[in-house]
Parts: sequence; structure tokens; C-alpha cells
Amino acid sequence: MFKFETELTVNPAPHNQSNFNPKTRQVFKGAKEKAYIADLEVRLRAKINRIKFKKFGPQPIKVDYIFGFMPPQSWSKKRKLSALNHETYPTSSQLGDWDNLCKSTQDRLNALIIEDDRFIVDGRGRKIYTEKPYLKIEIEEL
Repeated sequence: MFKFETELTVNPAPHNQSNFNPKTRQVFKGAKEKAYIADLEVRLRAKINRIKFKKFGPQPIKVDYIFGFMPPQSWSKKRKLSALNHETYPTSSQLGDWDNLCKSTQDRLNALIIEDDRFIVDGRGRKIYTEKPYLKIEIEEL
């Protein structure tokens, strides 16, 4: 099992399929997604370098994610407290769909942590509010 938990410098960012260049027929990453991926890569590489890590693949794996978002600054203290106590969940379209958050994160895991995301056969993605941007990943072989 691989467990990874970290605060981030930026909120997790979703993969956005609408960033498509018809001339090259490629999807490109927006600035927020690039910043998130870069932050995540630095933190993952630091973890990998600290432990004796063996990449996952080519067997079926399960991956669970928890994406933590800071409540908006404009919210009242009462509303922020409600969010941090998980009485309110991040459903704003600006934060992205959970499946697109999983996709952007899986893209960074490819070749670094797992051989290929096609080996992911089970998993869960959750979105919560946290005091600072946050990510937790748990990977296990099935």
C-alpha cells in the first residue's frame, strides 16, 4: 500500500477537457492545472526519495483520493466553520468535478507512482473543505 498525504500551495485543480486545440487535436492544461500538477510532482518525488518505492503495475489497483479546498475568504466565520466541520461540501463549479480532479491527479501519478492509469480498476474521489489546500492518496494492489 502507498499512502500519501500533504498540504498543497494551491487548491487541487481539475483536468479540463474544454481546453482543446483543434489544430493539434490535443487537450492542453490550463494555468491552475499546471500549478497543481507541478506542486503535486514536487511533493510526490520527495516522498518517493524518502522511502524505498516500487512503482505499481501491471496489476489491478485501487486508488482513493481526498481533495481538500480552502473555504472562500468571503465566507463568514460561521460558514467557514461549518465547511471545516464537513457540514458543507465544495460543490462550486469553479472547484471542478470530482472525476476531473481524479483525472488530473492520475495523469501525474502515471509513470511516477503507477505504470499507467489503465490499471486503476477501483477507487473513490472525495471533496472536502480544509484549512489549507490538501490532498490524500491511498493506492493498493487488488
